[in-house]
Order: sequence, then structure tokens, then C-alpha cells
Amino acid sequence: MTTDQHPLEIYRRFQSYLLAGEFGRLGEVADMDGYTENCVGLTGWTTGLAIALHNYQANVVSAFSDMASAEEDVVESGDTLVIRSVISAVHTGEFLGIAATGRTVSYDAVDMFRIAGHRIVWRFLLCDWKGVLDQLTVPA
Repeated sequence: MTTDQHPLEIYRRFQSYLLAGEFGRLGEVADMDGYTENCVGLTGWTTGLAIALHNYQANVVSAFSDMASAEEDVVESGDTLVIRSVISAVHTGEFLGIAATGRTVSYDAVDMFRIAGHRIVWRFLLCDWKGVLDQLTVPA
């Protein structure tokens, strides 16, 4: 198995393309048609990377800028990868009914992936959306 086929490296490329807005490159590391994900609290289950990407742009990219991700814990077993990260971003658009505040927020995310044929085929993402809402609504 070469380095770029390792599940952790596939995930890291996927994340870098998302954060850099290089959406056209996601097909290199994700199964465009068979990709299935659940971004808990925002989308429910979706199939197809184009739909998932549309949801990501509508629900997250439109509300935040300057997004960064720091891996805290990584567990890998066979074709499955679980990563706990801390995400930071600036709130620049409406998010869950809250108008842009300009505040920088950070939150924990637990991302679970399954890899097949050197591409991501399944994703289950848990983010601390309540923690984000608390940061956006606490008086300045």
C-alpha cells in the first residue's frame, strides 16, 4: 500500500481539498456516486458526493470563513478511520438562524470514515453544534 492509499492520507487529502475549496479534486479521494454521509444535526443521511458537497456549502461554508482543522486523536483499523478534531472558523454568515457575528469559534468534531478502492465511501460526522451556538449567542 503506498502512502497516498493509506486511509489516514486519503482523509487528510479530502480535508485539505474541502478546506481549500478545491471541490473539483474530491473525486480523487471519494467515490462520487457511492459516497454516503450523515452530518448529524445538519443533514441526515445523503448519498452522492455532489449532494453532500452542496449541503456542506449551504450549511457550513456559507456561514464560516478561515476554517482550520487540528487532529487531536486518530484511530485506524483496516478500512475504517475515526478522527477527533478541533475546528476553528470565523462566523461570517447565517448559521442555524443566527446572523453573522464575526466571532471566531472552535468546536470538537468526530469524523468516521470507511475507505474502499482507495476512496472514501462512507462518512459519519458528529460536531458540537450546541457548543458553536453557545459561542455565537453568549453576550460579548
